[in-house]
Amino acid sequence: MSIKVIPFSVGPIVGTATHSTVRILGVLAGKALRAGEKHALGRIRWRPEGEERWRGPTRFRVNGNFDSSGVVVLKNLRPGRRYEFQAGSVADADADDAELDWSLLHHGHFRTAPEDPHQPISFLFGSCCYRFVGLDHEMEDSRADRIFSVMAENAARTPTDFVLFGGDQIYADATWKVGAASSQQQYFDLYRQSFGQPHIRHLMANYNHQMILDDHEIENNWPARADADLWTSKYPAAMKAYQIYQASHSPAVPLNADGSRLDRDPEQLWYTLRWGCADFFFMDLRTERMLGRWPWKRKMISKVQEDAVIQWLNDEPDRVKCLVSSVALFPDQHWPFGGSDAWEGFRAQRQQLIGAIRDSGCRRLLVLTGDVHASLYARLSQRGRAPIHSWICSGLFWPTSLMAFRWYRPMIRDNKPLRGLWKPSLGRVTVPGEVYSRDAFSRVSLDDNGAGLELFDRSGKPLPQAGARFDW
Repeated sequence: MSIKVIPFSVGPIVGTATHSTVRILGVLAGKALRAGEKHALGRIRWRPEGEERWRGPTRFRVNGNFDSSGVVVLKNLRPGRRYEFQAGSVADADADDAELDWSLLHHGHFRTAPEDPHQPISFLFGSCCYRFVGLDHEMEDSRADRIFSVMAENAARTPTDFVLFGGDQIYADATWKVGAASSQQQYFDLYRQSFGQPHIRHLMANYNHQMILDDHEIENNWPARADADLWTSKYPAAMKAYQIYQASHSPAVPLNADGSRLDRDPEQLWYTLRWGCADFFFMDLRTERMLGRWPWKRKMISKVQEDAVIQWLNDEPDRVKCLVSSVALFPDQHWPFGGSDAWEGFRAQRQQLIGAIRDSGCRRLLVLTGDVHASLYARLSQRGRAPIHSWICSGLFWPTSLMAFRWYRPMIRDNKPLRGLWKPSLGRVTVPGEVYSRDAFSRVSLDDNGAGLELFDRSGKPLPQAGARFDW
């Protein structure tokens, strides 16, 4: 008698891959397991694309303490290969794997990292996907999901290494403070609805994903209005949900000694990745902030993270480096639009970071940013120094009713000095192309010689006037 392998309620979500491993997340139906229940209900089989013989199946554990989710780590894969897989769950952990029927499952795909340290790479990048959630905590429409179908079409036409999301993958405060998520179950339900929509689900099952958080995973401008109650109730709920749905399939969550499963909760949420010719540092700019009255005491990141960034910059500085910053490093905004939430409000530490970039000798550095609901290319130049390039791509979906909450060119300090705290200028910022203030996603292509930044509107139409191509 055959045993049906049934689809996950959320997922599979393909996460980080190395030369020989990949992480994949699957989530059962809500409350399928009670707290404390852990059963090997997950099943996965895989094969290199183009081959007939399946590897596996492999069992993996689903944990009721983590919203009935589980992450499987596949090992001993071949570098630089695209694989197909099927992953789902069974009702009985002791089911005979020889009797499994996989006919209910779609085929997913993932890619392993290439061995060649100079191989060019190309990936999709975007941020900020607003979904309207009503006062009953139910998602009201599917408009936000459409762009992920267009992204999947773009990825199918052009070889794509992975998809990178730069923050605000969910909006826990879609209706501001009224009806905002606050309990653990509300955050879980928000992720289930957001990541369970059909187009994003298809994209996440067929391409590797890298993610980092920004404020709306918790609440707007976190932690600007945090008090003792929010730190001890809302924040832990938001962070546990983020850990399950975004961090668990990234290098932020450590593996056990033999690299076969998740080992423990992450000690920090920032992480690094190496893929082909490029090194990535995904900064956590929300959970380590130190706010204060005096500007020289304000910190965007901890000393530990700052030291890690500096070490990363100085490790093989001739390689292509991508610093993922969920808020804009530059450009700044004209008064009265400027705010204290982005790096503009943390000028002392920004001055230190830009100084560390220049001291490291990195000459192939690209800062990838979201947050501002607009897309643009900017460059920070200083005589005798290699320029620092910035590519902002936001948002994937932002309602037309909230058009005022976007960046527009008149707001931006273009062809102006970038101010430090005690230095009048850290260099000159220029924005040579168009500032596109509508929904969009981008393709970033990198090699040892230069970078290509392509922008596409929500229907997939290229927007060359906002993109850029430059040599390092």
